[in-house]
Amino acid sequence: MMMKIGIIGKPNVGKTTLFNALTLSSEKTGNYPFTTIEGTEGVTYVRIKCVCRELNVVDNPNNSFCRDGWRFIPIKIIDTAGLVPDAWKGRGLGNMFLSKIMETSGLIHVIDISGSTDMEGNPIEPGSHDPLEDIHFIKRELHMWIKEIIEKHVSDIEKMVKFNKVPLNEALFSKLSGLSITKEHIEVVIKRLNFNSIRDIHNNLDIFIETILSVSKPIIYGGNKIDIPVSKKNLARIRNMGIDIFPISALSEYLLRTLDRDGKIDYIPGDSHFKILDTKDLTPREKRALEYIDKKIFRVWGGTGVQKIIDHLVFKKLDYIAVYPVKDIHKLTDGEGRVLPDVYLIRKGSTLRDLAGLIHTELGERIKYGFVYGVNTRVSPDYLLKHRDIVSIQIY
Repeated sequence: MMMKIGIIGKPNVGKTTLFNALTLSSEKTGNYPFTTIEGTEGVTYVRIKCVCRELNVVDNPNNSFCRDGWRFIPIKIIDTAGLVPDAWKGRGLGNMFLSKIMETSGLIHVIDISGSTDMEGNPIEPGSHDPLEDIHFIKRELHMWIKEIIEKHVSDIEKMVKFNKVPLNEALFSKLSGLSITKEHIEVVIKRLNFNSIRDIHNNLDIFIETILSVSKPIIYGGNKIDIPVSKKNLARIRNMGIDIFPISALSEYLLRTLDRDGKIDYIPGDSHFKILDTKDLTPREKRALEYIDKKIFRVWGGTGVQKIIDHLVFKKLDYIAVYPVKDIHKLTDGEGRVLPDVYLIRKGSTLRDLAGLIHTELGERIKYGFVYGVNTRVSPDYLLKHRDIVSIQIY
């Protein structure tokens, strides 16, 4: 199953522009609230340094693609409509949007770091609104959404544990599974907080919810509209508070990826530079836009930050690694002779057996041992995978 990431935030902060940049889609955008009414799904990519260059081989990507020594691995991404205060009560179709958000493994919260939109997403003078308020408000909406669900089912959970002898994490899971919160997430939180009963949880509900959200729905913040002068000051202030926020320019990234796709420039997502291939192919408007991006984004920030933020979420916050499975560990090929065709994302701490099961259930059940490129002996199914490992799985 492909990992799924969500884009959240209030209306009119650049969520759909970010989605369009990440997927090269053309979803409707506009300078007014609720441009996006229903959640939209697409495919984007995380970027790693491909092993092909250091091994001096020409690879044949299948489930991903390689460009100039960078391997891009697909993940799903959801663009949801903007949340407004009291969305958890259903305001602004909030219940529907929150349900969609909860399907994800992690979230990118897009913030207008220039402070040029109010709490409802209406345009105002840059610097008029404190973007820190947006961070607190979205946290509150997610918090209250889960709180309402738990409070509604407290007595049911207590009965399951007391009379049916259901373990606490399983009883909670029965009510929270629709939010993509797993038994493992709940067990980690219960142990971390040393809670032994549903009453412990209910009496400390805010702490429990804050912790379960941090474990099951890690959030990374994207401070958008960084070309506006006041943005730099706002970003520094929020970073000084220890908040994990990245400067991004969604519109710049969208333009760069579009012009690269059209063959007008050479730009690899995540790079700190771009190259104009032929100025005659560019319209005057495109030339001005590229000059502006170079001056206001690349020279100031070192890039648009768009690829960087999604890579950070997947590899740092969610703690995933990338692994190359092959059939022939010496030739680095699959059964069809393709070199390094596939890359899989899997959680750090996973074993070779876990990878086998991810590829195919039967493979996980029949694994006997494996080989790792660079290791001279075979390894057991319990071998702990490392980032950018190349492995071969042998079955009974």
